[in-house]
Amino acid sequence: MKTDHGLFGLVVGGIVAIAAILFILSGGDYGGKKTIDGDQDLPPVENSAR
Repeated sequence: MKTDHGLFGLVVGGIVAIAAILFILSGGDYGGKKTIDGDQDLPPVENSAR
């Protein structure tokens, strides 16, 4: 039972390659670590003074 998966592999490989190129060109902004530029990027802090 030999089946031909060449076209499927080509399509999946192309999608992965495009996603990798977009990630690299964006500097890792999409799906990567978020760069913290200042205090406004940090989550709010609660004071638990009792």
